[in-house]
Amino acid sequence: MNRAMNLAKNKAKNKLMNRLTTKTFFLLLALSLAILLSAYGCIWIFLPYADQKLAQRRLDQRTQQFVSCLWTTAKGDSEPLFTDFIRQTGAKLILLDCSGETVSPFTFHKIKVNVPERTNRYPFRFADSDDEYALIACYDSTRSDEITAAVQKSIPFVAFFILLLSSASAFFFSRYTSKPIIRISGIADRIANLDFSWYCPDLRDDEIGILSQSINELSDKLHAALDEIHRRNAFLEDEIALEKERERRRMLFFSGVSHELKTPIAVVIGQLEGMQAQIGVYKDREKYLARSAEILQSLNNFIKEVLLVSHMDMNTDLALEPVCLSSLLESLAADYADYAEPLTIEFSTEIAPDVRIYGDEMLLKKALGNVIGNAVTYSPEHGSVHIKLSHLDNTAKLTVVNTGAHIDEKDLPHLFEAFYRADRSADNYGSGLGLYITRMILETYQVAYSIENTGDGVLFTSVFHICPI
Repeated sequence: MNRAMNLAKNKAKNKLMNRLTTKTFFLLLALSLAILLSAYGCIWIFLPYADQKLAQRRLDQRTQQFVSCLWTTAKGDSEPLFTDFIRQTGAKLILLDCSGETVSPFTFHKIKVNVPERTNRYPFRFADSDDEYALIACYDSTRSDEITAAVQKSIPFVAFFILLLSSASAFFFSRYTSKPIIRISGIADRIANLDFSWYCPDLRDDEIGILSQSINELSDKLHAALDEIHRRNAFLEDEIALEKERERRRMLFFSGVSHELKTPIAVVIGQLEGMQAQIGVYKDREKYLARSAEILQSLNNFIKEVLLVSHMDMNTDLALEPVCLSSLLESLAADYADYAEPLTIEFSTEIAPDVRIYGDEMLLKKALGNVIGNAVTYSPEHGSVHIKLSHLDNTAKLTVVNTGAHIDEKDLPHLFEAFYRADRSADNYGSGLGLYITRMILETYQVAYSIENTGDGVLFTSVFHICPI
């Protein structure tokens, strides 16, 4: 279907292009024909008239010169002069005597000749006579008629050459004019289809060149704008996906919180009601009050962890301050060494001095304390826990190994999930939020971490970016 639409679109575009060239051709042909025919019509109309006017002026000049000669010529000797003048000019001579009658310029006898109006009369006298005469020289229009007839005879040939010249000029000019416009139209169509790999090559200094440059600039700006839109859309899609994932995690988290709170609260309520009613074993109030207090204390610690998770989830702008990771680990090691001693667990450290990272000291202490505390808690008797911090170029590597321990492979991918416990048979298995909080803190500060089984125990590894000196 798309292919058919593209073919139809290309046909329409080609038809439009051909229509532009055809229109330009016929428009220029009509203009050329009109101009050339008008010019030829002007020649046809005005050439005989202009020739007649020019010939008349020349005839008037010759007549004045001729009359000057008659003033110095005897009457009997004038006939050859009249003959030569008529032969040279082709004019028709009319001679008027003193009474205004027309006479022959050769015999001087009266003759009947129509005298045209508005003609120049040149009076003169012969050298041997006192009689006054007036000479009129009339232009012979035969020559003008011949010119008009010649122009009429040339009409077929001139019309053929006018049509040929106009067609050739219109064809080449229409191609020259419409070709860059058609090329620009094609490039604009590709730009409309979001293909920005084409540029207008018509780098000229006229309006077409300016249009080409504008199309190129428009293409670059549209390309940049679309890239920016795609980038922003991708960013928004990532943000939406991240927000959906956060919402899903919140729902799961609070569902887990309600589930974790339900059982201990029900136990405390049951114990309190039993003590109030003094039923059976609950008559020993001191014993069950102590148990209720212990459960409530664990609930208090659990709620503090929930609040910490909520605070981290809602606050994305956590503190970024230089923290001495070496001092923090030494402090935690001192605290958990006292905890490991009565459990007959060997506790050792190998901490590089003055390793500093960016973060929040309280949160980092919480995250790493959860890791070290789990290592001590889940190590068997006579096991060992070893903490090592090494400095590697721009990074610091922390490893925590508890030998003798083992985690089931099916539990490894889920250890950092909220409320997940690998061993629910233990008497004190905690809230299930410790490693989840560790994960949130480490991911907030972009710390790479992993946990895996080794040949003789469990290895936790994390890599920190250290502060530049």
